[in-house]
Amino acid sequence: MLRVKWAESFFVDNARLFALVAESQWDNGAENAKALADLFKEKGMPRSNVLDIPCGIGRVSVPLARLGYDVTGVDLSAYFVRTAKKKAEQFGVTKRTKFAIGLMENVGSLFPEGNFDAAINIWTSIGYGSEKDDLRFFKGLRRVVRKGGLFVIGRLANRDFLLSHFSGNIYDETDQLVILQKNKLDVPSSRMKSKWKFYRKEGNSLRYAAESSMDLRLYSPHELVRMLKDANWKVSTVYNSLASRTQYSPANPGMTIVAEAS
Repeated sequence: MLRVKWAESFFVDNARLFALVAESQWDNGAENAKALADLFKEKGMPRSNVLDIPCGIGRVSVPLARLGYDVTGVDLSAYFVRTAKKKAEQFGVTKRTKFAIGLMENVGSLFPEGNFDAAINIWTSIGYGSEKDDLRFFKGLRRVVRKGGLFVIGRLANRDFLLSHFSGNIYDETDQLVILQKNKLDVPSSRMKSKWKFYRKEGNSLRYAAESSMDLRLYSPHELVRMLKDANWKVSTVYNSLASRTQYSPANPGMTIVAEAS
């Protein structure tokens, strides 16, 4: 992840809480891994060296390793990295996985040139900083992925959808948490500011745990296509999701982008 103040609050200071959110998405991560493996095989990469950045708790990295891929995960959060290592051990894929603390913005200097066959960025993390930050990330990633390799951005928030379906208040719930999310959308800057309040479940009661704020740059597909092109990536397809691989629709809340290293 980028070293953005709010991101550190979210994923470092309150890492244990957000890890519970990620844990609730574990099955979805396994589905994403299966869809990625299918895509890689179609592209002639049945056994590849993949970079997962940011990797979180290994929600996609570990299932992808179980499918036979060698996966390196990088994340800002030391707690996430420790958890991902434990997950790899739990599922018997320590030999196929490596996890390290690092920043998205520094990816170009973290690994040798052309080190990976593919890179994945699953679950909204593009847009944490500025457009310049994201372009720097795309360029750095292009350096460490070999020519002809793939870059897959999955489950990215869709600006086109949010403009017409914006909700100021969102309620979410996991086995252990209730999350109240209050959003404000600034259309001219295409940024959504959110405040998340976390409550732990205690029997039939809730106990306030913490709160964090988020400031996210939302993108439409054409903006990302242009930025990726500037970073020497060629976008081949924009899907609604990895699982369905149906062509992109502005009526869908998320999007998946598949690009090839030029």
